[in-house]
Amino acid sequence: MQTWDKRGFVINVEMRRYRESVLAGLVEDGYTIIDADDADDDESGAVIESVKATSVQLYAAECKAIADSPTISDAELKKLQDTRAKTKTERHQQRKAELSRRYEIDVTPDLVEKDDDGWYPQLRMHYYLTLGREFLTTRDAKRAKAQLEAGENSIWKPDFNKGQLLPAVLLLENLNLLQFLTPDVQLRGSDEKMVEFKALAVTHRHVIKNYLNVSISEKHTPIAIAQKLLAKIDLKLNYVGRLGKRENRECVYRFVAPDDQRDSIFGQWLNRDELFLSESVSVTNNIVLTTPVTDTTSQILEEVVSSPQGQTWKGLKLKLQQGLDSAGQFYQQLVSTIGSAVGIADGEPYWNGYLGQWQVWVKFADECRSVVCDWLEAV
Repeated sequence: MQTWDKRGFVINVEMRRYRESVLAGLVEDGYTIIDADDADDDESGAVIESVKATSVQLYAAECKAIADSPTISDAELKKLQDTRAKTKTERHQQRKAELSRRYEIDVTPDLVEKDDDGWYPQLRMHYYLTLGREFLTTRDAKRAKAQLEAGENSIWKPDFNKGQLLPAVLLLENLNLLQFLTPDVQLRGSDEKMVEFKALAVTHRHVIKNYLNVSISEKHTPIAIAQKLLAKIDLKLNYVGRLGKRENRECVYRFVAPDDQRDSIFGQWLNRDELFLSESVSVTNNIVLTTPVTDTTSQILEEVVSSPQGQTWKGLKLKLQQGLDSAGQFYQQLVSTIGSAVGIADGEPYWNGYLGQWQVWVKFADECRSVVCDWLEAV
C-alpha cells in the first residue's frame, strides 16, 4: 500500500506539471528541444487548428467504425477478450460487443463517444439511485465476493472501495438530490430548501469529497453545489433567466429531463435485475428443511457460522421442492424429473442491510444464486 501511495504521488505531481514532465521525458530519451516562442504565431495557430480538425475527423470515423462492426456472439467476444494481439477490425468488434452488453441498446457513434466520456458510471449511479435501488446491496455484495475469490480471501482496498456504490448512493439520498429533478419547478438560490441543502452539503463536505470526489466550500452557491452533484449522474439544472423585481433579481433554474435514451437503458437494466431477483425469490420460497436447526435467523447464524474451535465452515444443504413456476426452465425440468433440486451454499451467509435479511450464495446445477436464509440445514 505504501509503494502504491508513493507511486501515486509521483504520477499526480507529473500531471500537475504536465508540460515540464513531458519535456523532461523527451530530453531523457535523447530528443533536442527547440524553443518555439519566436515562431510565427499565425502559422502556429493554423497548424494547431488543422491538427484539431484532423483529430475530430479521425475520432468520428473511429466511432462510426465501431458502431458499424458486425455483431458477435458471447463465445466470440470471450475469444477476442482472451486474444492479446488483435487487428483493428477485431478491436472494433470487441468494443461494440462490450458496449452492447453494457447498455443493452443499439450501439451508435454517439453512444461510443458518450462511453469514452465516462457516461456509464454516471448512468449507473443514476439507475441505482432510482429504479435499481433495491438491487444495489446485492450488486455490491456480488462484487465484493468476486474480489475475495480473485484475491484468495484477500481484498485490495482501493479496488474494493472503488467498486462499492452503496456509500455514494446513500450519501446522495441523505442530501436529497432527487428533489431537484422535478420538471417545471423553478429554483432560486434563496429558496428555503436550497439554503438547507447547501448547509447540509457544506457540513458534510469532507465526506462528499471522499465518496464522490466533489469539492464543496462555503463560497459555492446552492445552485452551484447542486450542479456539481447532479453532474455525478449526468444531469443539470437549466438556466431560465434573471427573474424578480429590478432591485432583487435572482438567477432562476429548472430541471429539464434529457433526451439521451437513458430511460430505455434503465428499462433494460430493470428487466434484467427483476428477472434475476424473481428467479432467486422463486427458488427461495420453495426451499424446505427436513429437520429445522432453529426457529430464528440469529440463532441459526450463531450455531452455524460461529463454528467451534477446530471446526470449519462446510456450507449449507438447501432442498428445493415443486412449485417453482417462475424459477426458469432448468428448474422446472429438474423438479419434474426428480421431484426436488439440491444446492450447496458457496460461502457464509451475509447480511443484506437494505432488504433486512440474511442471504447466502448457493451453487445450483446451472449457476450460483443468492437466496434468503429463512432456515438452514448444516452439511
